[in-house]
Amino acid sequence: MKLFVRGKASCIAALTLFCALSGQAQQSQRSVSELVKSSVDAVVLIVVSDENGKPTAEGSGFIVSSDGKIVTNHHVVSGAHTAIVKLNNGAFFAVEGVLADDPEHDITIIKVAGKNLPFLTLEDSDSLSVGDHVLAIGSPLGLENSVSDGIISGFREDSNGRSWIQTTAPASHGNSGGPLLAMDGRVAGIVTFKSSEGENLNFASPSKLINPLLAKSALQPLVTISRVDSSTAPSVTGESIWTSMTSGRDYKVRIDGDYIYSEWVDLPSALKSTTAFSRSELKKQDGKWIGKTIAYMPFDYKQYNVTKTIWCRVEVDTEIDKISASRIEGQSQLPASFNAKKCQPEKLEWKAFTWIPK
Repeated sequence: MKLFVRGKASCIAALTLFCALSGQAQQSQRSVSELVKSSVDAVVLIVVSDENGKPTAEGSGFIVSSDGKIVTNHHVVSGAHTAIVKLNNGAFFAVEGVLADDPEHDITIIKVAGKNLPFLTLEDSDSLSVGDHVLAIGSPLGLENSVSDGIISGFREDSNGRSWIQTTAPASHGNSGGPLLAMDGRVAGIVTFKSSEGENLNFASPSKLINPLLAKSALQPLVTISRVDSSTAPSVTGESIWTSMTSGRDYKVRIDGDYIYSEWVDLPSALKSTTAFSRSELKKQDGKWIGKTIAYMPFDYKQYNVTKTIWCRVEVDTEIDKISASRIEGQSQLPASFNAKKCQPEKLEWKAFTWIPK
C-alpha cells in the first residue's frame, strides 16, 4: 500500500511539474503576444518624399511622447523634403520638422502635430545583458508592423568609439528606425543596420542616447537634415576614407563632379603585395550614382584533389542612393556562388551596404 501511495504521489508530482512547465511556456507565448499588442500602436511607418512630392524611401519609427515626438534613424529621413507618418490605426500625420539630429549615432527626433498619441517608454540600455529576449517591430520592405524576436547577442564598439547592441532579432530594409523592445515593453534600442557578411547580425543604437536628444525643443525644418549634395559638402567631396558597416572594410572614396570613385584599401595582408584590387566608378543619374565595381582577385578550386589558384576579373553593378557627411548608402551585386574554373559568378544577388567616415 505504501509503495502504491508513493507511486501515486510521484505521478502527481510529475504531472504538477509538467503542468507548471507547460503553463510557463504558454505564459511566455502570451507575454510576447501581449507585448506586441501593447506596443504596436506606437510604432509608425515613415514615408519620405523629394521636392517634387515623389516618395523616395520608407522606414520605421516610434512615438515617445503623447504630443507627437517620434524617434527614427537619421538615414531614414536624410534627403527628405517632406515626410508623412502612418500609425497602426491608419491615421496619417505630416512631419512638422526636426527636434534633434545625431547623425553620428544615426538618431533623429521628428515631430508631428498629434495629441494623446500612444507612446513607448525608454529602457536603461546599460541595464541590459547578453541573452536578454528582445523584439523588433517595423515595416521591412513596406510590410507594416512586422514582428521578429531574438536575443541580445553582444554589445559592440566600433573603431570610432560608438556603441551598438548586437541582436539576433531579424531586420530588413524598412526596419531601420523601429524599436528594439525589451520584454518589459520598454525600448532597448533603435534598429539601425545589419551586416550582409554573415547570418543574422543585426545592430541597434542604445536607447540611452535618446534622452539627451529629447531635451531639445527647437523645431527645425525637415530639409535641415537633407542629404548633403556633393557640390556643397566639404567632408564628402575630395578624397577620404570610409568604413563599411556591413563588412568592416575601408574604402578610399573620391567625389569628382558627377562621378564617385572608390577603392578597397585595407586588403588582407596576403594580397597587399599582389596586383589584387577592387574599384568602383559611378556616375550620377536621376539622383543616384550608377556604375560598375571591378575586382581582380585570386580564387581557389580543386582539380583531382589538388588545390589550384586562379586570378579572376569580376565585374558587377553597383549604385549609391544616398550621400551625406556621415553616411553613404547603396547596393551592389555579390556572387552567391562562384565558378573559379570559369572565372564566373554563377548567381548574383543585390546586397545593401552602408559606409561611415573613418
